[in-house]
Amino acid sequence: MADGGGNSEEQIRSVDDQIRGVDDQIRRVHEQIRLVEEKIERLEEEINRCPSDEERKLLRGEKAQLRDREAQLGDREAQLGGEKAQLRDEKAQILQRRDLGTEYEWLVQKVVPPTRSSRAGVYPSSSSHARMWLPVRVEHWDVMNEIEEYLESADRRRRVFRMAVTAFTQDTRLEEKHENHHIAFILGEMVSFMQKKEPQCNLHFKSEFIILSKRKGGNDGIGSSEGASSSAMVDVYSGSPRADFVITFREKNALVFEVKNEGLGSDGDDPWFLHRVWTDCSCTSGEGRCGFAVCGITPSHGERIIRCISQLYEYMVLCKVGYGVLTDARNWYLFKRDNAGCLKISAGITASAEPPRVLAALSYLVHAAAVDNSEFGDPTGNGQFPLVHEAAPSEHSDESSDDDINDRTFTARVRQNISSSGKRRSERHSSGGAQLALEDVPAEDLNLKKAGGVISSEGWSGCVVNGRLHGQLVALKFAHLGTERAEALLKEVVAYTKMEKLWGVFVPRLIGYGTTNNGRVVFIATELIDGVELGEVAVTREVETAALEALAAVHACGLLHGDVSLSNIMVVWGKKPTVRILDFGFSCITSNKKLQEAERVRLKRLFFSHGGAVGEEANDARYPCILPC
Repeated sequence: MADGGGNSEEQIRSVDDQIRGVDDQIRRVHEQIRLVEEKIERLEEEINRCPSDEERKLLRGEKAQLRDREAQLGDREAQLGGEKAQLRDEKAQILQRRDLGTEYEWLVQKVVPPTRSSRAGVYPSSSSHARMWLPVRVEHWDVMNEIEEYLESADRRRRVFRMAVTAFTQDTRLEEKHENHHIAFILGEMVSFMQKKEPQCNLHFKSEFIILSKRKGGNDGIGSSEGASSSAMVDVYSGSPRADFVITFREKNALVFEVKNEGLGSDGDDPWFLHRVWTDCSCTSGEGRCGFAVCGITPSHGERIIRCISQLYEYMVLCKVGYGVLTDARNWYLFKRDNAGCLKISAGITASAEPPRVLAALSYLVHAAAVDNSEFGDPTGNGQFPLVHEAAPSEHSDESSDDDINDRTFTARVRQNISSSGKRRSERHSSGGAQLALEDVPAEDLNLKKAGGVISSEGWSGCVVNGRLHGQLVALKFAHLGTERAEALLKEVVAYTKMEKLWGVFVPRLIGYGTTNNGRVVFIATELIDGVELGEVAVTREVETAALEALAAVHACGLLHGDVSLSNIMVVWGKKPTVRILDFGFSCITSNKKLQEAERVRLKRLFFSHGGAVGEEANDARYPCILPC
């Protein structure tokens, strides 16, 4: 489709004509439905008045035919509604591609963040597990003057850049919990812009970037030679965190982006200075002089932000980059580190501020990373997590956090030092706040080698391995204690305990969980399902209905799955129901009806894309595909 004005205007007129034609058809069908409904009403009156059983039987048959006709017309109306939605999407794409602007005009486009129904008490999503790397010190990065200079040097004459960011981001169909989708589009546009502006950069961006890195201090094996399988499996078990987005420069990592679900700024345009949250937060209860007070937030909120900062810093170290961005799509913070362990954070750049500066700031940071020839390796020093006084329970909504949604109170987290004493049982808190007693099981008692075979080595959960526990064949997952994967496994345990009534019906049975390898590795064992992934078979009406019933049952237990996909649903032939839902590592304890409905529609969309027999609702633009929570 051309960017130029003439062709696009003709295309828009053609699409508008088609939309009007579809509207006329919808009106005609609607009128036919009205007439059929009137006939049905008249027949019902005749049936009530008719004294003869034979005549009533004939009238009821006629009524049934009218009901069938009404249903057919309803299906036709829905089909036309889908065609109209597709035409509107086509028109929107033409409009986005039509407008061109100068380099300067591109940089000052307004970025409109996703709208939310409520913003009260929203905390940023964060993970509570210990970090391998923490900054030695955190400082303010006064970078705004450099951004303004970069902006002033931009070309204001040649209109060669596609102006699509504002039109896309202000689309009201972008529902809440879609920051990643929002930012993926912005990064795609920015990379295209920078490639045209600086062709030598060879820029690309990757989403859900898996950081392949061994833990500091070396990799511990999972067990003895009797229980463990191979060194390759040990690498999988050791845990590989995922960055939301990574921008590469000449096939080398240059920037890391970490996206949160809100809570990184105020409701207004006043920027936050996040470095204060880290540097001034060693307060005691009641003093009121701390970075939290400066930002006007609670200690629980501030502790979440500290975890977000430490997460991005660790990812920057593991990716061997010097630059990063922390954002919730409303507030954008530029990060810069050095090899001495110093982390600098810019003041918040708000999407709602005038004049707009988000795209200028991001483009400047990409440019700075591209021209910086420094080698960024492991820092020479490692810092500590700031101590924060215990906070009172806080009021915030179900949407407040992605991966710690139920952590209503704050308890200061420090690095987890695994005791080398002879204790065989320990207690751990999952991110949902539940206390779990983890009993250590010798690796040989899990019978990995005897059962033999890797079930799967793909996906964030890593390897799933055949084993035997308590005399039963099981599927086993492992993760080193203190990693994100271990946190996810503990989440699964909490989820399975809440769904006990669904075991063997809609979800596998939880057979056991605990630690192995002298308490260094967490494991979870579930019933071994004899079936195939839903993505590998044709989606029948029976399977589709069973999957939707299974998801509804999970929601009824007060859970959001968080990672609905065809690979996380197994089809079990010859049993009723025919499916089992797996992998609850991204689950959230919430009864939020809107999020549950969005997850249900996501599953229907997956059926639709896989050739299932779903209705028009699966393509409803009100429910865009949600991301794991």
